[in-house]
Amino acid sequence: MVHLACSSKTEQRWQRPDSGWVKINVDGFVSKNIIKAAIRGAMRNSDEEWLTGFNMVIGMDEILGIEAQAIVKGMKLAWLKGYKQVEINCDNVMLIDTICNGFASIRNIAEVWLIHEWCNKNWKVKFRHVLRGSNKVADCLAKAAIGKLNQVVLFPIPPQYVIRLLEGNMIF
Repeated sequence: MVHLACSSKTEQRWQRPDSGWVKINVDGFVSKNIIKAAIRGAMRNSDEEWLTGFNMVIGMDEILGIEAQAIVKGMKLAWLKGYKQVEINCDNVMLIDTICNGFASIRNIAEVWLIHEWCNKNWKVKFRHVLRGSNKVADCLAKAAIGKLNQVVLFPIPPQYVIRLLEGNMIF
């Protein structure tokens, strides 16, 4: 049985998840100048505490596939950390619509199928489309991705270059 819910939010600022839930904001980035792509996620709890973050330089792909990879990586990390109620926020409306509408519109992206598989685990998952303005930390960190190709870099504390975003009006 799939334990997922979907919705769209219009907030310009990061909103804390419901009590007992963890929120992961994810984003993908494609650099046209240096031909690299990256994924990034930042995880916080309902007390607005930073739990962890990640980024990874990946191979080039369509943006939908890149952002789907970010969701898969965020789901895997949340599962490994033992979280059982996870809200995933992404600013790609097409991807969230694809996930929420039974994965019917795009069947050739393997990561979309992986998302479906991860939703079948024993946990609750919410997917929300959010405006880019409420996804600034994930956006910033995806653009600053470090590391070798396909190597996950974890951030147990927020990197210095995003602390001002976290402190400034709680924009996430």
